[in-house]
Amino acid sequence: MPTETGEGLPRRFLGAFLLLGLERDGTSYGYELYETVKSLGLSVDLAAVYRGLRTMQQRDLVTSQWVSSLSGPDRRLYALTDSGQRAARGAASDLAAVSDGLAAALEHFRASDRPSA
Repeated sequence: MPTETGEGLPRRFLGAFLLLGLERDGTSYGYELYETVKSLGLSVDLAAVYRGLRTMQQRDLVTSQWVSSLSGPDRRLYALTDSGQRAARGAASDLAAVSDGLAAALEHFRASDRPSA
């Protein structure tokens, strides 16, 4: 979904995508969420994902716990709280509104590009 210029989606969608990724998966590691967000066309660095998760944890939207790994360092596993689940539903509504607004704007401008009869 990235643009032809390679800029991708605005970073302001990061929080919504993190919430929705956790809602879909139930639990996830930060790096998995990073990969999900990148696959959606958002140009973001890994540090921004972890900052976003840390902020969400401070706002009681997510919880985390350390999980031991047999093949590497321990990893932090994230999950939504009840507040986070409500925020994810709100994020889905917000994204739908943005999508509808963009579709309406594009249709308006396409219609204005058509020659008059």
